[in-house]
Amino acid sequence: MKKLAFEGILEKRKAQIVTAVLLLVDKVGITGLTIKRIAKEVGFVEGALYKHVDSKMGLFHLILDASFRSIESVDREISSRTSAAPAALRAWFEFVVSFLEQYPGIHRILFSDALYVEDRPLFKKFKDCMLDLKGRLRKNIETGVASGDFRADADLEIQAINFLGVIYTTFTLWTVFEERARSYMETARPYIEDYLRSLSLPVPAAEVSRG
Repeated sequence: MKKLAFEGILEKRKAQIVTAVLLLVDKVGITGLTIKRIAKEVGFVEGALYKHVDSKMGLFHLILDASFRSIESVDREISSRTSAAPAALRAWFEFVVSFLEQYPGIHRILFSDALYVEDRPLFKKFKDCMLDLKGRLRKNIETGVASGDFRADADLEIQAINFLGVIYTTFTLWTVFEERARSYMETARPYIEDYLRSLSLPVPAAEVSRG
């Protein structure tokens, strides 16, 4: 049985509902998502669904809240496994790509301008979630610079943003260019390895002499 989205983060019924939302929105989009469709997907009557969520927008808030908690949980798990920055960044990459591959609909929710125009508090949650993730990635890169795994002149802020850019770009490549003809992990892995190689390149001699 496939793992439910945010299993262990949300209680079982809410995890079932969120999973249904992520699968449905990938098929029908944000505008095609209705409480009636969600209830049918989960196997509820509409009235029963309202016992767990108050509205469609409430579901999106729930998903962002769960995303934030999931980031915290993954960070603890990765930190317990390795202190090496390259291994930690690979682990982050594998977590995000695996989740997006299983539930690509979350991309439509997280990057939906229409939702944020309608609900500014939702935008703030999204922004806070992304800033938190960027900060954790930046800390990993800073650790790699301090340990000598990454080049000494690496710009921490730019490289954290570049990491997120690799995810966003490869998701577009997988979804639009390749139309999901193979696994997302297979599509994306060469790009994260290229990113890590660029971080590990030695500082050019001319730059060292100037310093």
